[in-house]
Amino acid sequence: MKGEKIVKIHSTLTSIFLILIFLAGCAANYGRLKNQSKTDSKETLEKLNANWSNYTIWYQSAAIVFDPKDDGKTLVVGTKWATVKDQKMWSEIVKTSTTSHGDVDPRWADYSMTNIREIWSPDNQFYGYIMHQIPDGVSAKVVDANTMRIYYHRARYGAGP
Repeated sequence: MKGEKIVKIHSTLTSIFLILIFLAGCAANYGRLKNQSKTDSKETLEKLNANWSNYTIWYQSAAIVFDPKDDGKTLVVGTKWATVKDQKMWSEIVKTSTTSHGDVDPRWADYSMTNIREIWSPDNQFYGYIMHQIPDGVSAKVVDANTMRIYYHRARYGAGP
């Protein structure tokens, strides 16, 4: 009886250990989205607006991604994202997304927007920025040593079918 109990405990501990190793391995492939404070976010937004041409900028629904162009790293988004191509397009996005106080509050958003969020790899390399509605689902996953993919799922307003 005592031997069976030891085998059962050993088996349980081994199973827990293997599950933890598996989960740690999976978690190592995902980046971190670090929230900036409201003050830092406002400063970063001013910098992004002034230096927009230094970034590849994608937008979709209620999200905007900024990927620094000359850092040797790449953010990849899905096929439903549009790319900002010129100053006129960027100016229109800023105009329709910013209040007179400089806060980001797009007319087309169903929820309040997050502050700027920094995108970091599991090994603490900076990849860029994202803004999105607070309840949206966003994650970043490593593709290779210099590429991360952004997964974005817009929260739906109200009840759906």
